[in-house]
Amino acid sequence: MTMRTLAALVLVLPLAAPAQTASPAWQRNAVPFYDTVHALQGIYGHWALPRAQDFDRSARAMVPAVAALCEAPAAGGKAALESARTAWLATTRAWEQLSAVSVGPVIARRSQRAIDFTPTRPALIEKAFAAQPQGAKAFERIGTPAKGLPALEWLLWTRPAQPGSPACSYAHEVAQDVARESAALEKAFADASGTDWGAEDEQEQSTQAISEFVNQWVGGIERLRWAQMEKPLRAAGSGSGARTPDYPRTASGSTLPAWAATWGGLRSLTTLPAHAHIPAAGEALVPLEMYLRGKGLNPLADKLRQATDKVDASMAQVQKSGLQNKAAIQQTARDLAALKFLAESEVAPALQVSIGFSDADGD
Repeated sequence: MTMRTLAALVLVLPLAAPAQTASPAWQRNAVPFYDTVHALQGIYGHWALPRAQDFDRSARAMVPAVAALCEAPAAGGKAALESARTAWLATTRAWEQLSAVSVGPVIARRSQRAIDFTPTRPALIEKAFAAQPQGAKAFERIGTPAKGLPALEWLLWTRPAQPGSPACSYAHEVAQDVARESAALEKAFADASGTDWGAEDEQEQSTQAISEFVNQWVGGIERLRWAQMEKPLRAAGSGSGARTPDYPRTASGSTLPAWAATWGGLRSLTTLPAHAHIPAAGEALVPLEMYLRGKGLNPLADKLRQATDKVDASMAQVQKSGLQNKAAIQQTARDLAALKFLAESEVAPALQVSIGFSDADGD
């Protein structure tokens, strides 16, 4: 070997090494076969349960933050309000991660309606805090449009509750009601994560559970596309008579973080992060991409990853350019629609799952 050849190798090798390490894990190592049991263990034990625990921690921390607002002296009211708002934002982001794909207890308990009913009805909120309900039993008689996270958003931003006021006392009751639901969800997901999905008497339930998951995953994509993005944009109209779109979390100014959190929850269940380890069967979350690869369906898994990456790119543009960039929001909605179409037309049939109509579907 000449010195010139050796020098060429020295120059080439450092450049070649990073390209090899940059390739996704599944391109370098064999992907294990994943069955329905592995998928459900990952969804419930390694995805939903940690998010339910995070939501419960945040919701429980929100209760004393709102109580401190109600008890604050006049001089400390502004700081106490900011603390309550910060606690609400943390709780809401945790909820959006968990509810991005509403499975198991979220469906069984109808938590989406109880925690995040929209649109909020200000007249019902005012009627409710005038009645001053106290405790879980009294709160059961309050209609969902007057409670949950959207009602708290109204009480903390739209018409900020003042310390010592009936409105603030009611806000504290709303926070406690959210915390009761978060505790119930955390327990329910803890129980579900211990399910032996492979047991003979659980086989029918596991088939139903994976079908529910795929349907709710598709529904979550559609809810983000239609209810949260495209519907408010269309309803606002265009041209000189256009109104400001009534996007979710508008009052708190947290629409963009809400979309990011929801998409983050959806994406984590869809594809494996670029440089993540291949999930061990039964010991980690198995995103749908890897579930397909484990079944030898690499071309379909590639299509799913490509569609997801497109949403990633368009969502990043929305986050960068803001709500004023309607074209970027419309592009994200189109990319979400394409992902949903792929999910319904190819992914679900490959997993032998029938897609049913859900309340996320819109026109």
